[in-house]
Amino acid sequence: MEVSENMQSKSSRKGAGRSIGLGVIILVLVAVGAYAYYYQPSAQTPTKTETLNVGIKTVMENGAEHHLLDPATITVQKGDHIVLIVTNKDQSDTHGLGIPDLGLDTGPLGPGQTSKLEFNADTAGTFKIRCSVPGCAPDHAQMIGQLIVTQ
Repeated sequence: MEVSENMQSKSSRKGAGRSIGLGVIILVLVAVGAYAYYYQPSAQTPTKTETLNVGIKTVMENGAEHHLLDPATITVQKGDHIVLIVTNKDQSDTHGLGIPDLGLDTGPLGPGQTSKLEFNADTAGTFKIRCSVPGCAPDHAQMIGQLIVTQ
């Protein structure tokens, strides 16, 4: 009888030890998961939202009509949430605004139409902005600008 009770006691201790070990493993996994969730660099909240107006407009220069982006250069801070309000101010042609490297495009905007592009500026660099409506005007190839995302 003593041998049987002794074996049951050892068996109970092994079961309790396994339960404690399993509990510690679960606790460590939960802690690692919580850390990874809260401290992952790609999920950082933007520091601020910046709204900028961009016009696509027509100017007369030396008797010729020219189309341009106004402003032609946009500078923002890395980490910010950017909202571009794009308005086609040209009264006769359809234009659009695209930033191909960021996968952004307003699509065609008729005269006076407005569109909004939103994105997180999470990569520093200089990105080409262009009119996204091919053949919109004779000077279509010159309708370019740049987005600069600074550190």
